Amino acid sequence: MPVLDMIREKLGSLTAKQRSIAEYLLAAPDEASYLSLKEMSARTHSSEVSVLRLCKALGFENFVALKEALRSHMQETFRTVSFPATFMCEENRLSGTPEQQLAELCRDDQNNLANMIGQLDPEELFRCARGLLQAKKVVVFAHDKSSLFADYLCYRLNFLRINTSSVQLGDGDTVSTALAGLEKDDSVILFSFPPYHMPIRNVASYCQYRGTPILVITDSMESPAVSEGSSVFLCRTGARYFFNSQVATVSFINILASCIAIEMGPLFDEIVANEQDVNEFLRNMNGREEHA
Repeated sequence: MPVLDMIREKLGSLTAKQRSIAEYLLAAPDEASYLSLKEMSARTHSSEVSVLRLCKALGFENFVALKEALRSHMQETFRTVSFPATFMCEENRLSGTPEQQLAELCRDDQNNLANMIGQLDPEELFRCARGLLQAKKVVVFAHDKSSLFADYLCYRLNFLRINTSSVQLGDGDTVSTALAGLEKDDSVILFSFPPYHMPIRNVASYCQYRGTPILVITDSMESPAVSEGSSVFLCRTGARYFFNSQVATVSFINILASCIAIEMGPLFDEIVANEQDVNEFLRNMNGREEHA
């Protein structure tokens, strides 16, 4: 029986204090799966002894066993994909000559790009740029095709000497490990585009709990990645033939990286100079090998 169903089934046999703790587990199983015994006690306004007694009442040998059951539930949730992937859009298909259709497609991408740029808040953008610069590490979460753009963002940020890695949301074990390592001085970036991966809501919720800043790159405020306190940047992806057109997304990544470079000032020039030194050295080495 799933752990949450088992807890619900036993609610009636618990003491008032145990029931209060159990209700917290049901309301926030993802958060609870990473708490220490001391943190769980504080979170539920109960003693550590009460938490341990609940574990016994639920049939778990100890608190660690309860957390492992909750974590298994979390990982299973992350493996769930909410909607099947769709490649081609059937609505709003174009008509006319191929040249006319091409012109319309170009206008669609121009409109998506103009919409993204028009909604940018420079103050918020530079605030996020400073936050990424100051972060101990940056973790980028994405699902399915969005992972391509997460990797591109990682490439841009790592060039700027920002310790960045990407995590595929479909890999529950990797997601859990990445979340467990988050601290307040880290930053998280969430990519979320249709078809939405609904468990990304759990990632956002856990980041809020840990106090880790969140930057969301999505197409709509209705995205499950959007949460209270997160910085949201909208990149429209409407397209006539393909499910998502990511022209605005790629452009936003470049804009964000450029804002970081501006914030870096002379340090950015040092990075470019160092990169040029490395490239020059490698070219010279290759030239020597060719003439050897």
